[in-house]
Amino acid sequence: MTVSVLKPKIIKPERVVTPQCCAEVEPPTHATMWRRDRYKKLRPQFDPDRCQRESTLDIEGKPYCRIHAGQLALDRWLSGELVVKEC
Repeated sequence: MTVSVLKPKIIKPERVVTPQCCAEVEPPTHATMWRRDRYKKLRPQFDPDRCQRESTLDIEGKPYCRIHAGQLALDRWLSGELVVKEC
């Protein structure tokens, strides 16, 4: 009898913990307290007034998630602060 592996064993990589995204989030005016209470319970180590995602990028020394880093990059591109670099 021969035994062969048809599907390789999947090894999940270790989770990398990064700081909270530094983008300030403006909640709807009717749900300010709800947001604070909910996010304090879900992630007590995070500031409930900021984005609840972990950061993936560092822009000028501040941690941002991909969504807010993309918004920042697009704003800078449209204002002319970012230019295409010739290689």
